Amino acid sequence: MNNDVIFDLFENNQVGFLIDSFKVSSGDLRLDSSHFVDDSNIILNANIQFQPLSKLIDEVEEPNLFTRIYCDKQFGVPYISSSEMSQIEPPVNSRFISKTLIKNINQYLLKRGQILVSAAGTVGSIVLATQELDGVAGTSDILRINVNMETNLGFVFTYLTSSFGANEISNLAYGAIIKRIRGFQLAELKTPIIEDAFKLKMNNNVIKALDNRDKANELIKNARTLVLNYNNLKSLSDIKIDTRGINNETQIRLISIRDFTIEFRLDSHFYNPIANFANENIKKFSKNYSTLNEITKDIVIGKRFKRNYVESDHGTPFIGSKNILQIRPSDLKFLSNSEIGFMDDLMLNKNMILVACSGSLGGTFGKASLVYNNFENYAASQHILRIIANEELIDPGYLYAFLSSEYGYQTITKYRWGALIDEIDEKDMSKLNIPLPLFNQQKEIGDMVREAYNLRAEAIKLEDEAQKLLTEALTK
Repeated sequence: MNNDVIFDLFENNQVGFLIDSFKVSSGDLRLDSSHFVDDSNIILNANIQFQPLSKLIDEVEEPNLFTRIYCDKQFGVPYISSSEMSQIEPPVNSRFISKTLIKNINQYLLKRGQILVSAAGTVGSIVLATQELDGVAGTSDILRINVNMETNLGFVFTYLTSSFGANEISNLAYGAIIKRIRGFQLAELKTPIIEDAFKLKMNNNVIKALDNRDKANELIKNARTLVLNYNNLKSLSDIKIDTRGINNETQIRLISIRDFTIEFRLDSHFYNPIANFANENIKKFSKNYSTLNEITKDIVIGKRFKRNYVESDHGTPFIGSKNILQIRPSDLKFLSNSEIGFMDDLMLNKNMILVACSGSLGGTFGKASLVYNNFENYAASQHILRIIANEELIDPGYLYAFLSSEYGYQTITKYRWGALIDEIDEKDMSKLNIPLPLFNQQKEIGDMVREAYNLRAEAIKLEDEAQKLLTEALTK
């Protein structure tokens, strides 16, 4: 912290600091102490001047609150929440809101190149909207910043995601329980004035990072399409399911006693017709298939243990299931290298496929990621299942493409169990049927996946370089 005076408060060693009364009277007359905390760890050049963010942007869009009216795909537009906007692949095909029953629906539609800011809950989570989010409806808790992509987009995005900008945004938040910021506050955010040369370099980096993510998303989509084509598999999206209820909210299916005696499962989702259709298609149409157990070296769930967290300089980065889906893993903790004797058992290695094996359906549960230029030498929690492919039998990039496809997700979630928290273990995962096309076809798909992960890694590197440029501009 860079506040004037820091001291231990009372007998429980709480940290306190003194604030000059001028800072209170000359600002927004805020009395909440968090408004004056400085966690940026940046000592600015004394000559730096500031201006409101509104001078650099076109506008901050703050949509009205609205009642979400969900509907079928053909009658609506995709809808995402503020937490989902930070995912590498936002679930843009899972929920749809009515484009006829919601007034002025255009105000909720996101556009490529907008800077999206979470305005409630986890305040200040910031992403740059990719092509995949263009035309998708977002919650009213997402503020949209429109910036000229040719001039100020790179600088504004870099500043807002820097420790200094994040600190300024955090200080704006208000609310006793649920923190929130408003669009007018963001428009008045204190923003440094820097040289145009720095802004141009940042803009080039950020635009290229955005292009890389668009290319990566397209490659992953194409890879999953080839998974279906090379295995003669039909899309699952057109399957019609018998339903009951006023809004057709209850799916029904009759099963025979023969189906029941295979696993003796009483949970209805085990007999999900979509999952069963997927499994039948794999057996009927693919040229070859094996169980996951037959084509892997190991399927492992991490140990449960007491976590000893330390500062980043003295520990190993530790991720949970939500982190494997994020564009840039946030809120990372670090495990003590000296106090955990089985760190090697927790470590992730290149080409591992990670599956969120604990969580909620529709959230993180059942989602997959590949360790490739991202999580090497990270430790992972027991909520992440690790799949180690036998590379003589299957290409790990192909295996990821299948497990993260609609077929993979349906077959994984079929085996879930748990009353409140959905779970799947290594025993049930090992039963999954995996279609096996020719090895050169697997490699073609795997190469597309690896190129996508390379592009995503380069995007993060470009943004990190932009952060270094910003720090230089602010401190030189």
